[in-house]
Amino acid sequence: MFVSSKKRVELDDVDKKLMIELLRDARTSLRRLAEEMNVSPATLHNRMNRLIQEGVVRGFVALLDYTKLGYTLTSIIMVKVDGKHIVEFEKEVANSPNVVSVYDVVGDYDVILIAKFRDTEELDTFLKQLLKNPRVERTFTSIVLNTVKEDPRVRII
Repeated sequence: MFVSSKKRVELDDVDKKLMIELLRDARTSLRRLAEEMNVSPATLHNRMNRLIQEGVVRGFVALLDYTKLGYTLTSIIMVKVDGKHIVEFEKEVANSPNVVSVYDVVGDYDVILIAKFRDTEELDTFLKQLLKNPRVERTFTSIVLNTVKEDPRVRII
């Protein structure tokens, strides 16, 4: 039996407000946030460092509009992998520049990939390379027609 080693981090209202503001705009100055939240900048700085050290805040990134960069095709690729090699496969495919997300799942397939491509030719090349991998047993690919919501800033805090 496996037990998760991930501990839950307890958050108070200041931590939650800080994370909500970071999700809204990670470039916001801590000094301005401290004034708005009525806490000292040092307190907010210490909270930020603790959230980073605990792994709650894993980094700061820009949200890109992939379609404006020419990546107009999003695909959902489900992959059945030889069971002994799932972790190796996931690490390998995660390094692909087209792959946005890799999910380890249960069900008929073992791995779900979300990937972005410029066109169907680029997707076709990717899929053929994927199927050449001896660890891959089969794939099932869906092409996204319309994106209703695509925002990694989950607001469950």
